[in-house]
Amino acid sequence: MLYIPFFSRLSLSEYQGMLIAALFFIVEKLLRVFLIFIPTELVIDYLPAWVFSQFKVPRIFGADREAESELLDDFNLFAEIMEYWRYPHEDHLVETRDGFILGIHRITGKRRSASLASSHANSEAGLALSGRTGGTPKPVVLFWHGFMLSSECFVCHPDWINILPFRLAEAGYDVWLGNSRGNKYSYKHTKFVPSDRRFWNFSIDEIANIDVPTTIDHILDETGAQSLTYIGFSQGTTQMFMALSRNRELNSKVNHFIALAPASTPRGFHNSIVDYFTKATPQMLYLLFGRRRAMSLVYFWINMLPRDLYVAALDFCVYLLFGWTMRNMSQETKCIAYWHLYSYTSVKAI
Repeated sequence: MLYIPFFSRLSLSEYQGMLIAALFFIVEKLLRVFLIFIPTELVIDYLPAWVFSQFKVPRIFGADREAESELLDDFNLFAEIMEYWRYPHEDHLVETRDGFILGIHRITGKRRSASLASSHANSEAGLALSGRTGGTPKPVVLFWHGFMLSSECFVCHPDWINILPFRLAEAGYDVWLGNSRGNKYSYKHTKFVPSDRRFWNFSIDEIANIDVPTTIDHILDETGAQSLTYIGFSQGTTQMFMALSRNRELNSKVNHFIALAPASTPRGFHNSIVDYFTKATPQMLYLLFGRRRAMSLVYFWINMLPRDLYVAALDFCVYLLFGWTMRNMSQETKCIAYWHLYSYTSVKAI
């Protein structure tokens, strides 16, 4: 093949991938500008009915169902979800050695009755920075979310029986939920603000080497327990594999490690174009996503699209990336869970 200075640094397929990606981002930005000036409701009125017929949210039947229509409203905070399900909880702040302020959550006991919940809704929830609980320590379990998620992903199912942290709280466990630096609950730093590029200068290495051990040390200090059980999901498993392999002392503080959908060496994406970009040089990713927050455009579409259309769009993206059909989830579950699936992280964490 003829060598052309500068241009021959990339192959023809790489240039094709760049062109397709550039077209995607251009079209997406144009759509965003268009929807800023044209109300979404007006656009929907002119779309054919068949576009929406297959994406309707099914009606919730049965008076004995605890997942009533109220849960379909916007619960934007972990505390709001806890108050809905009537669980006592605490919010803790943990400072890492490099200045990040991590927000972690604690479910402190079993579910309150409706009468107690109404009288103690505000008194049992609070911000706890220090202080050890008295008495014999309960067995401690720590949940950790996956890539571009937050602690909400573990508690946003419409059925109580399918929410593992609640089941463990009822069984007598001291339940904690961690949050990686940069997401909505760990969005502060002692020196840098999110608009500063230095705030986003981290990868999964810092999460594994700093966030996980720091959070575990805080939890053991608060509870007085010698060790805890760690339950991670997706990237939450990857960071623990890394942390345990690098930190010998941490191994004595984790008595069980449960890996849900463990991620170690990815086999590749379902879509060849997307797969190419994930395997390309870091410069390629920075060109597409910038050097700060990854996929920050998602928040625009969450707030702009009707719930059922957002679910359909996310289903399409999941199929495009991984080939998953998501048929094992009901539309009701998707409408609730998908609303909590995205939170900020650094582009370098990709």
